[in-house]
Amino acid sequence: MSIVREVVADPRTAVWHLRKGGVNQLRTWARRRDLFGRPVNFNGQQVLGAPEFPAWPLPDRPPRRPDLRVGVILDDFSRLAFRYEWDQVELTPRAWRDQVLQPRPIDLLFVESAWHGNGDAWQYALTGSKAPSPDLRELVSWCREQGVPTVFWNKEDPVHYEDFLDTAKIFDHVWTTDSERIPSYVEDLGHSRVGVLPFAAQQSIHNPIRPTKGHQARDIAFAGMYFAHKYPERREQMDLLLGAAERVSSRMPLGLEIFSRFLGHDDRYQFPGSLGDRVVGSLSYEQTLSAYRGYKVFLNVNSVVGSPSMCARRIFEITACGTPVVSTPSAAIGEFFPGDEVIQVSEQQEAEWTLRALWNSPELRDRMVHRGQRRIWAEHTYTRRVDDVLAGVGLATHQVKRPTVSALVSTNRPHQLDHVLSTLAAQQDVDLEVVVLTHGFDGAATVRDKAKALGIANLVAIEAPSDLPLGACLNRLVTAASGDVVAKIDDDDLYGPHYLRDQLNALDYSGAAVVGKQAHHMYLKAEDLTIVRFPEREHRFTDFVMGPTIVTSRDVALAHPFPELGRGEDTGFLRGISDAGAQIYSADRFGFIQVRDTNAGTHTWGATSAELLANGRVLAQSSADTHILN
Repeated sequence: MSIVREVVADPRTAVWHLRKGGVNQLRTWARRRDLFGRPVNFNGQQVLGAPEFPAWPLPDRPPRRPDLRVGVILDDFSRLAFRYEWDQVELTPRAWRDQVLQPRPIDLLFVESAWHGNGDAWQYALTGSKAPSPDLRELVSWCREQGVPTVFWNKEDPVHYEDFLDTAKIFDHVWTTDSERIPSYVEDLGHSRVGVLPFAAQQSIHNPIRPTKGHQARDIAFAGMYFAHKYPERREQMDLLLGAAERVSSRMPLGLEIFSRFLGHDDRYQFPGSLGDRVVGSLSYEQTLSAYRGYKVFLNVNSVVGSPSMCARRIFEITACGTPVVSTPSAAIGEFFPGDEVIQVSEQQEAEWTLRALWNSPELRDRMVHRGQRRIWAEHTYTRRVDDVLAGVGLATHQVKRPTVSALVSTNRPHQLDHVLSTLAAQQDVDLEVVVLTHGFDGAATVRDKAKALGIANLVAIEAPSDLPLGACLNRLVTAASGDVVAKIDDDDLYGPHYLRDQLNALDYSGAAVVGKQAHHMYLKAEDLTIVRFPEREHRFTDFVMGPTIVTSRDVALAHPFPELGRGEDTGFLRGISDAGAQIYSADRFGFIQVRDTNAGTHTWGATSAELLANGRVLAQSSADTHILN
């Protein structure tokens, strides 16, 4: 980069930077100009060329509760998050009387503390001197007369408790994002139908599915607002965290990039000083979903730091999208995530080291978000939040039931029974049925005895002659299974205790017909090496996954049976799925290790260790079980 060239090209801007921040800022400006190119016009303001993030494609998927019809008044983020959970009816003041009845009556009214409810249809209806509006009062009264439960969710607590209190008073049930507000609500409302409803992730859009290009191609990002006139604690957090990110930026190609929602508007919301030079544009929400996937690290600061339940919405969303979050401290973050899943920093040096460590280590980043995602899928999705609300209002019959899963094992090796049954007995957080076919030996009684000793209560054991092709064996296993989902399990590979739960989660967030692992770990026993194969195929839709990781619904497996072959049955099954127009998704690389005894000649696929090493990346001189499987 030539600083002279950039100064000559734009001398007025160069002089401004020299006066504003001295030679160091001039160098930074020249470097960024060289990286981004010439300044461009963005929202009427001259800024450095902004990275381009397309709108993330929103999946057209049916809601998880199609039979639950819910009238809603929500701001834009929540409208998108909840629409995948129920048959959503976005009510308007003029048309609600018809909407609540057609094509059938609503089952629930769900209203949040909306500033611009349903695209401004209810602006000033929920807060302000005239709130709640007459239309809103009439809507709630109609619901009460018809026996339809009404719910108000104040997502703006604790800051705007008073602003929405009069509206909260007219509803049957009230939920809040701040657990410390519950005593106040009980006193002010005169009832105890009050609960805590934190933010969450919507797994249909906040998920680790990667873009076709640009995944984590950029360095560090912050997307948010700067408040020059309020929230002094938040400004102090920005000085600490964004300042640290700015200082380490010289070690990175691009460094810190800031997206400001109010770029070029009110001065009270503009980033000051050198941070202002880091602003590269603003994003729509759909573009933000792409940006979440485009950086190695995302930053978070907190407007509310003392509430144990008011955890920022973006922490759930960014982690679910597969990017590590580094945040300044708040009481709520530690209540939702341990420190190795969302990192909190409180000192400048600590922040700088943390950002550099994450930037330098893809393995650290991926393991961190994988564990955080597992926690989100189990506890912090809007599916779980809606289930909590439904239980509270007497509509628990509409809660989403987790699918049951049948593990399918076809084995012709009696000596592997202990290994595979122990592996399945260790699976956590699944309603599991184990279905074992002993291929070419009389082993059903032995399987039952071993399974009983391991505490496997739900077992099906069948036998087949040795001349029956493996594909036919698999089809018999599918027929014998009773689970909603079937998972193909090999008898000699390694599966972590969360393997099946992770795969069920992938079925949910991807919407695919089949999930599995194309990116995966392989242990070469003879060489004592663990390699990563096909890492570029992680978290992507594909046409192939490894046979021992195939997971699908039982209905799909019945409709598309395995070819009755002794070799190539997995490939044939996946080809049939693709030919039918259904999607196959390659999930994360964790939780599974394919074991390869390359000198033993025991595998139907005759690849040599040299071929495997040539097409893989060495991870460790060991099996690396703890890192991969837990």
